[in-house]
Amino acid sequence: MRLRIGSADMNVEHIKYQTCPYDDEEGVLLVDAETETVPSTNANGDLQYYCLNGQHTFAHREDDDDYSRRRRR
Repeated sequence: MRLRIGSADMNVEHIKYQTCPYDDEEGVLLVDAETETVPSTNANGDLQYYCLNGQHTFAHREDDDDYSRRRRR
């Protein structure tokens, strides 16, 4: 599956899942329900994920794996 982020196409396989910084469980990338190809982002442009176990959302910045952990402190 490919997603459109801005003007670039991206292979979703390497961003589809992230570990939730709140409970270390698996999170799944949120995408626009209509297009299913545009990822959801927060106001800062960070990708949004849904934690399957905790049933909450969290942000992840691709260029910084520790970003979400620092943001919640």
